[in-house]
Amino acid sequence: MSLSKRSIEMLLDLVEIKLSYMDISDREDARDMQILERCREELRALDHGSDTILTFQRPVRRPGRPRAAV
Repeated sequence: MSLSKRSIEMLLDLVEIKLSYMDISDREDARDMQILERCREELRALDHGSDTILTFQRPVRRPGRPRAAV
């Protein structure tokens, strides 16, 4: 099932409104904001007719001590 251009624009507006009202108070809120930002980018890509697959990098883990063998 594909979305119409009008539906994509409406969803994009809703995501942007939600992002503008978000108040980050904990990690869960920050995670939700990241998900909404990715969603916005995907909707923009759909709106512009892009067939490219969006890829996102995972956060880089800080180097530290090696984990102990169990």
